[in-house]
Amino acid sequence: MPEVCVDASFGLKLVLGEPERPRVRQQWEEWARSGLSIVAPWLWTFETHSVLRQTVVRGDVTDHRARAAWRLLQRQGVRILHPEGVMDRAWELAGELNRPVTYDMVYVALADLRGCELWTADQRLINAAGSRFQWIRSA
Repeated sequence: MPEVCVDASFGLKLVLGEPERPRVRQQWEEWARSGLSIVAPWLWTFETHSVLRQTVVRGDVTDHRARAAWRLLQRQGVRILHPEGVMDRAWELAGELNRPVTYDMVYVALADLRGCELWTADQRLINAAGSRFQWIRSA
């Protein structure tokens, strides 16, 4: 089954009231209509959960709203994957792209290993890797 990889920044745009939300929702619906499977590395679960909690602490959303957003994310059918070699590939990519941390590279590594597009709303990731990997798409 054809698939697409999403990072936390993209998934969070789906459930938080941000300007990109309509565009992200439209893309998500298009994937559903075309039968694409949506995948993410195991990191996605922790990262989205953590960012939602941060929005509460910053006072951007209520605890109730953040919990509702978490439940909505869980219902999106994102397949969480951790294929062999993904962490090694993330390390290699961080070195090749001169990145100080590997967490964003885990998303790139998964998409690379799966041969699918990666969708992100993270401009730093796009700046770092987008010109090298034409299959990285922006929200």
